[in-house]
Amino acid sequence: MLKKFISDNKKNNNNEIGADIASKRLIGADTRFDVKEAYNELRTNIMFSIPNAGSKVVAVTSSVTSEGKSTTCLNTAISFADIYGKAIIIDCDLRRPNINRLLGVKEKKGLSNILVNDCCLTDAIIKTKYKNLDAITAGNIPPNPTELLSSETMTDIVSQLKKDYKYIFLDTPPINIVIDASLLVKLVDGVVIVVRQQIAEKRMLQETVKKLNFANAKILGFVLNDVSVESKRYMKGKYGRYGYSHYTLDE
Repeated sequence: MLKKFISDNKKNNNNEIGADIASKRLIGADTRFDVKEAYNELRTNIMFSIPNAGSKVVAVTSSVTSEGKSTTCLNTAISFADIYGKAIIIDCDLRRPNINRLLGVKEKKGLSNILVNDCCLTDAIIKTKYKNLDAITAGNIPPNPTELLSSETMTDIVSQLKKDYKYIFLDTPPINIVIDASLLVKLVDGVVIVVRQQIAEKRMLQETVKKLNFANAKILGFVLNDVSVESKRYMKGKYGRYGYSHYTLDE
């Protein structure tokens, strides 16, 4: 059975909010206890789902747009970097990038530029304000994202980063919108799927799982986003009052 991780992380439509508001969605000193606990639990589940030694690569995707995958991916990376050492997040959504705005950094040469040999890997790495966390933004939006992400250069980039980082997080495009995420699964140890309440439909999730299974991806679990803590449907177990819980795919 796949387990899902639920957080009460509301209104994360990062394509419709400003940089200041977006940055408030990130984990910090003022983050509510229940949200921090949800990400702590997510971190623990990911860690135990990938027990192999060495650098680990995790992709975060969703079925469609506006489900909060970028915020979830970045917060997860922040959480891992704070506890387990050097981590890096790469914005692989070359069509609708979000990581630079969430981090509040000016757009600079990023992944797309590395992939077309417009800059070297080290020049594209950004030191974030978060402990032990670096980032590579999407860079200039290219006309051929799928071709670039499926290239050997992309494989080489991940291989080089594994030498310096304990955890690598890939923020990938929605899997039911473009094929990019499916092409990247060959580079990762596991995939987390973000599901937003009242946006994702059962058929969308079934199609997402079908595509990932076809690509031989290891699905680590689901994050159910924008959950109402008052909804008794989702409150199970002794931790329900904190706004998160576990339940299985067929419920």
